[in-house]
Amino acid sequence: MIRPLVCLATALSLFAAAALGVAGCDLKALSVNLTAPVLHTAAEAFATESDVDLAREAAAGQLKTADGFLVSSPKNQLLLEVVARGYVEYAFGFLEDEMESLPDDNTHHDRRVALAARATVLYDRALGFALRNVATFDKHFIEATKKDMATLEVALGKLKKAAAPGLLFGGMAWASSINLNRSDITRVADLGKAVAMVKRAYVLDKQLYNGGAAMTLGLINASQGRAMGGDPEASKKFFEESIAVNSGKFLLSKVMMARFYAVVTQDRPLFERLLKEVLAAPADALPSARLPNELAKRRAARYLKSAEDLF
Repeated sequence: MIRPLVCLATALSLFAAAALGVAGCDLKALSVNLTAPVLHTAAEAFATESDVDLAREAAAGQLKTADGFLVSSPKNQLLLEVVARGYVEYAFGFLEDEMESLPDDNTHHDRRVALAARATVLYDRALGFALRNVATFDKHFIEATKKDMATLEVALGKLKKAAAPGLLFGGMAWASSINLNRSDITRVADLGKAVAMVKRAYVLDKQLYNGGAAMTLGLINASQGRAMGGDPEASKKFFEESIAVNSGKFLLSKVMMARFYAVVTQDRPLFERLLKEVLAAPADALPSARLPNELAKRRAARYLKSAEDLF
């Protein structure tokens, strides 16, 4: 019995030492860091929800839970990614979707303005979390975003694949807030920085977020005609690449290609073909993206009804 007792005493001593070490740290931070992977997995699972209304009701609570955990562990990379992505998805998937669905008339003007303002706040919040995420890989990155493009490009060039999520969701959030506030010159002036972040994410991980970087670059290049600085050919290339990542099963890429590339090039046959493919796609075409696919179907139906106004 002597050997087991010695082993037990040794184990207890080690446990006590560990406890003292933890006490010197932050128990709350330790708890959050242990929980973060679970929350990250839960956020991924959230995209499998098929009921859009249920998802919208649940999203706010889930976001604020993850957001609150960051108080105890402000540099947790997984949590920063979860909240950055979550606020982008909430603003785009629910707020902008509702805003688009409202008639563009005086009766609904105030509601549309309110939704745009709220979406802007959430995009700005997402950007803040995304920049904090990237800053865990380069502590000078946030400072670099406030300087000239050359400085930012140097900082971006140093980042590795692990920083791609922060760059992608940050770039998405930044570009989206600019899009909603095109009359704000100070915001528009930063579009190049947002695009640079998405481009670096694209270089680092083309598969990330179902080809999200390519889709975003396709959208940006098609947001305006060539005469206004757009590049329809580049847009087509990026959209096609994004669609190919999941063999066309991530439906939002097709919807965005129809709404932006097909419209700016006035290719109505392509517009209608893509949107009809989306509406005809099985509900479980890509189980891991059931929620974004349901939202894509909503947009596809709305855009088809608006075809006469777009062409």
